[in-house]
Order: sequence, then C-alpha cells, then structure tokens
Amino acid sequence: MSKRKSSIITAGLLASALFAASPALMASNSTGKHGGGHHGNQRDMTEMCEDMREGKGRFDQAERQAEMAERQEAMAERLKLTDKQREIWNEMHEENRQKHEKRMKKMQDKMKKRCDNLKK
Repeated sequence: MSKRKSSIITAGLLASALFAASPALMASNSTGKHGGGHHGNQRDMTEMCEDMREGKGRFDQAERQAEMAERQEAMAERLKLTDKQREIWNEMHEENRQKHEKRMKKMQDKMKKRCDNLKK
C-alpha cells in the first residue's frame, strides 16, 4: 500500500475514533454548570427557589423592566422615530410586555409548585 493511501486511511480512522468518543465525553457524569448525575442540580434549585421568594437575581422584575425600557428608548433614539411612530412603538412594546407578564405568571406558578415539592 502506498504512503498516501495509508495516510488517508489513518486520518479516517482517527476522525472516526474522535467522533465515536465525543458522545461518551459529553455524557460523562461531571459536575458542570447544569450539575451532574441524577440529582446534580438539587442545590441549584434550592438557590433558585430562595431567589424567587426574595425577588432577587433573575426574579427582580423592577430592575429587568427598567433595563428593558432603557434599551427600548435607546433603540427608538437610534431609529429617530417621529412622535406618531414613537406612540406606535410604545404600544407595541406595551403589548409585548403584557404577553411576557402573562407567560411569566404561568412560569412562576409552576416554579412555586416545584419549590413547594422541593421542601417536602
């Protein structure tokens, strides 16, 4: 067999071995950002439940709404909207905010149930 053919075959085998090994590495039981094992994220859930009860972190709605309003205002300035366009712009964002609040209410109800079950 020529050197060229053996190099191609070796490269193919190496690539196949790497692809075959990658799922095994991804499925390892390591404790990373999302936890590892069957109950690896239990601690994360308790922290998230505490944050939800206290209204801090990702559950601080006033801070998040202020940031969003600031970004929307900056975008409106960059777009150089007229008064009529800005009125429509604000109506659109208010509708989106109401839809978001509705989804968040459902999510928070589910989260409360999960946190209550976690206590038990």
